[in-house]
Amino acid sequence: MPRFSVICPTYNRGPAILSTLESVRAQTVEDWELIVASDGSDDDTDEVVAEVAARDGRVRLLRTPRFGFQAGPTNLALKEVSGEVVAYLDHDDRWDPHHLALLAEVFDEGASFAATRARKVTAAGEVVSVADPLTMCWHPELQLMNPLFENSCAAHRVELAERVGGWTESPIGLEDWDLWVRLTDTGARCTTLLDVSVSMLEDPSTRQHRLPCAYEHEIARFPDARGARAAYRALTHPRHFEAGYEAATRDLLEWYGSLADRGELVYPRGWQGGRAALERAVRRHVRAVRPVWHNLIIEPRDGHHALAMVLGTMSAAHAERYSAYFRRTMRHQQAFFEEVLPEGSVLR
Repeated sequence: MPRFSVICPTYNRGPAILSTLESVRAQTVEDWELIVASDGSDDDTDEVVAEVAARDGRVRLLRTPRFGFQAGPTNLALKEVSGEVVAYLDHDDRWDPHHLALLAEVFDEGASFAATRARKVTAAGEVVSVADPLTMCWHPELQLMNPLFENSCAAHRVELAERVGGWTESPIGLEDWDLWVRLTDTGARCTTLLDVSVSMLEDPSTRQHRLPCAYEHEIARFPDARGARAAYRALTHPRHFEAGYEAATRDLLEWYGSLADRGELVYPRGWQGGRAALERAVRRHVRAVRPVWHNLIIEPRDGHHALAMVLGTMSAAHAERYSAYFRRTMRHQQAFFEEVLPEGSVLR
C-alpha cells in the first residue's frame, strides 16, 4: 500500500500536463500512487497520461464522465485510492521534489491535515508572488474566514474525506475552501509549513479567474440606489484609505493576538519571532492586500438596495457564518463603516 495517493483532476490539458506529472515522478519520496482523473477530456490528454502510465506503474488514468468542475472527478478518484494520505495537485501546477517529503515529516509526527506554501508563476516560469507567511497561521476561525491555501498545497489522511462525504460537487467552484471548512467542523486541525514547495500557474485564462461569486456580506442597506451609490463612493474614496487600513489592522491584531494569547493559534513550522513577528506580519499583510471592503457591489433587494462585499464562499451557509463572525468580531471595521457611510445608511 503506498504512503500517498495523489489525485490530479484534469480536462483537456494535453501535453502541457506532462510537467505536472513529472513533478510527481521527481519526488524524493517514492512511495506514492498518482490517479489522474480525466473529466471527459476530448483532446489527447488521456493518451499523454496513458503513455506516462505505461512507463511508470504508479501512474493511473481514471477516465470519468464530464462534470465540468474538479470535485466530480476528484470524488470518483477518492473511491480508488489505496494510500494512507491523500494529496491533491491541479493539472497546471507543479510540486518541488521535496513536497511529499515535507508532508511526510508532519504526518509522521501525527498530523491529520497539512499544507505547505505556494508561489505563483507565469507560464514562462517567472515568479509573480509567494504566499504571505501570515496565511499559514491556522485556527478554525481563520479557516472559516479565509481560504488560506489551495488544494495543490494540501494533504489529509484518507479517512477525513470519508468522514465529511468527500468534495461538494457544484459548478460554483471554490471546492477546496469548502472542504477545509467541513474538515475543520468535524474536529480536524491543520499543520502548516512555511516551506514553499508548490508552483501554481498564474494565468487569467485559468478556471480560478472565471469562477462566479454567488454570495456576499451585506454592509448596509438603503431605500434607493442613489443612497447605495453614495455609500459606495464614500467607502472607496482615497481620503478614507488610511482610516480603513487602520481599522482592518486593529481588528486583525486583536483577532490574531487573542488566538495567540489563548495558545490556540497554530504557527506554521519554521515560524520565528513569535508574537512580535505576528504583529509585523499583520501590518504588512493589510498594506499588501488592501481592505476587503474594496470588493464591493450594489445589489437591489426587495424594498431596498444593499451595499455588500463579494465573498468567495461556496454555500449560503458559509456566507452566513462569515457575516455573523465579521459583525461580531471586526468591531473597528464596523465602526469605520458607521463613521464613513452617509446619513440614512442602515448598517448591517
